[in-house]
Formats: sequence, structure tokens, C-alpha cells
Amino acid sequence: MGSDSFALPETTAQDVRKFQKEYLELSKAGDKGAPHACFRFVWALVHSPDPAHVERGLDLAQSMINARDIDQQHLNDLVYMCAVAQYRRGSYQAARTQVVEYLKVAPSSHQATQLKSAIDDAIVKEGLIGVGVGTGLLTVAAIAIGLLVSGRKR
Repeated sequence: MGSDSFALPETTAQDVRKFQKEYLELSKAGDKGAPHACFRFVWALVHSPDPAHVERGLDLAQSMINARDIDQQHLNDLVYMCAVAQYRRGSYQAARTQVVEYLKVAPSSHQATQLKSAIDDAIVKEGLIGVGVGTGLLTVAAIAIGLLVSGRKR
């Protein structure tokens, strides 16, 4: 699917510390630039090779999305960063959902298109599509049986 040459940018621990320091300083000062500094900090975290950084970046991005204290473009980009974090942690279905959401608002994003292709390749490689369909069918069947049983008790 063309993702063989796909590589995400990678940050260093020094990059993460630099962006964290910037964010903390602006936050303490009550500076209006703090949300944008937090955005840069999230970017550094989700692109770190350290799994703990990726988890922290995902949590922070989701918190920022829920708080909605940043402009719409950055909110959209946070959805992309969540997709990156999910991909890096191997949560391919969640990553795919988020990158598809991002592509709805940025359909010409080359990075997002490449990420989606890499995610699709990973899903196919791990056979998650078949497992997901099978699990979904089993869930639907279990719900239907549960509804039938509960309907008979009335």
C-alpha cells in the first residue's frame, strides 16, 4: 500500500525537555501562548521513541481536545497527533479512526494519507480486520440473544 518508505519524525529526550520547559514557563506566567506551547509539547511527546512519552502525549492531546482551549486548526492537528500516538503504541484501529477523522477536515494532507496507509498495512499485517469483523459479529449475535431472552421474560 505504499507505506514502506513512511517514517514519522522522531524527537529526542532533549527536544521533549525543551518543549516541556517552554510550556511550564508560559503556563506559570499565565501567558496566552501557553496552549500553543502545550501543542508543541504534545507534538514532541507523540514523536518520541519513549513509550511513556507517547502515552503522556496522547493523554495531554486528549485533554486539550476536551478542553477546547485552542483554535480549530490546532484542535484538528491534535486529532492527527492522537492518531500518531495510537499508531506508535500499536492501537491501529483507534489510530485509523482518528486519522480518518482528520482527513475529513484535511483531505489533502500528505502526512495523514501516508499515516493512514501505514496503519492499513499494519492492520492487514496483523489480521485485525478479520478479527474485528468476527468480534463485531459475535457481539451483535450476543446482543440479539440477550434481547430475545429478555423479551421472553416479560
